Amino acid sequence: MGLNLRGVSLCCAWIISVASFRVNVPERCLLAIRGRPAVLGCEFTPDPDLSSLVVTWQRQEDSRVVHSFYYQQDKLDRQSPEYHNRTSLYISELGKGNASLRMHPVGPKDAGRYLCQVSNAKGTGKALIELDYGALYSEPRFNIHVNSTAVTVQFETEGFPKPEVIWLGEHNQNLSYHLEIQDQTEDGLFYIKSSYEVQKPVVNVTFTLKNHLLNQNLQRLVFLSYVSDEDGDGSTAIIILSILSVILFAVVMFLLLRKQIKPYL
Repeated sequence: MGLNLRGVSLCCAWIISVASFRVNVPERCLLAIRGRPAVLGCEFTPDPDLSSLVVTWQRQEDSRVVHSFYYQQDKLDRQSPEYHNRTSLYISELGKGNASLRMHPVGPKDAGRYLCQVSNAKGTGKALIELDYGALYSEPRFNIHVNSTAVTVQFETEGFPKPEVIWLGEHNQNLSYHLEIQDQTEDGLFYIKSSYEVQKPVVNVTFTLKNHLLNQNLQRLVFLSYVSDEDGDGSTAIIILSILSVILFAVVMFLLLRKQIKPYL
């Protein structure tokens, strides 16, 4: 009976030891922003002896290996090619239970689910984290096209993901406009070209682009007036153009945007 009780006691101790091992992610969803490194957090129950430590990061969708560590060093022979020279662990932090993955640069194709798998002398476990990706849209480039019957104002910009575009008239009414979204560029960005055409001699419109993922709101007010050149054949126009992009407004929007994005850094 004594032997049985001792066996039960040892079994219980082993179960408690295994149950005490944990792998978890501080954030289940992480937003990566173009131009900034992404750190996929992962923590585990540490063990001072790193000789048995194995850390593996994989894409959950297809089991592609993103990064591996064992035998007390990085082992990247099975790393998926698209992650070469873009990932690293905080080696000095492994003994403290930090298996976080640093990735830089980050692109749209990196968005998805990642598994952090850790095992050491104390146990084995895994945790899941989802990575999203966004790129702030660049300052819209303004163009104007004039012919004998109409004037077309146009804005061009790049970013990610696809934005919401709005054109408003001088009385805040929605306007019909043309929108062209081209396939992603080499940088993985969407190229946006949007224009509004008017036959009136005065244009007073507001162009707005919203990147909801990054809480980015670009707004540009355009006031344009023109008259025909009476000395010409009517096909030439004299353009008086004023683009009212209020500097103070732009600065305030920039500061608000940085404040909103700061929690993701």
